[in-house]
Amino acid sequence: MPRRALAPLPLLLLAAPALAQEAPSELQVAGRRLVLNGTGVRRFLLVEVFRGWLYLERRNSDAEAIIASGGTKLLRLRYAVPVPKARLVGGWEDGFRDGCNCEMPPAFRARLRDLPAGQVEDWLFLPDRTEIAYSGEAPAVVSAGNGAMMLRSFIGPDAESAGLRRGLLGQA
Repeated sequence: MPRRALAPLPLLLLAAPALAQEAPSELQVAGRRLVLNGTGVRRFLLVEVFRGWLYLERRNSDAEAIIASGGTKLLRLRYAVPVPKARLVGGWEDGFRDGCNCEMPPAFRARLRDLPAGQVEDWLFLPDRTEIAYSGEAPAVVSAGNGAMMLRSFIGPDAESAGLRRGLLGQA
């Protein structure tokens, strides 16, 4: 085998620990120990748009049980490409219209902006509310019901990305 064929091997070996650090197997969040349930990728035309990690108090592959549970949950997203605000607003307007026939919560709408590649976003689902924040910023707060509807858009049976859904549910 030519030496050039082996040249990328060290880079691949270095990437595995970086991915492990990116998604620890457990986190302490809101006073609770959460475990990694699964990780998935949202693609558009074969391009990775974002990667997501779902943390739960106990692993579970049943989307409806996860959505209905009053336990603490964390969905972490890291955008791989820039996403323009207009695309986010349009997508979430469609999601709210289709998911609950309701308006997008003003606090959620106000936080939407152009996202650069590498942006991290945390969705913290608590029994009484959902907090959504870009890393290092104060969260937008929406009702627990709106949060459940939003989580459904990622892991529910009608989720737009079947691959992301399966990965977050630990079925990939």
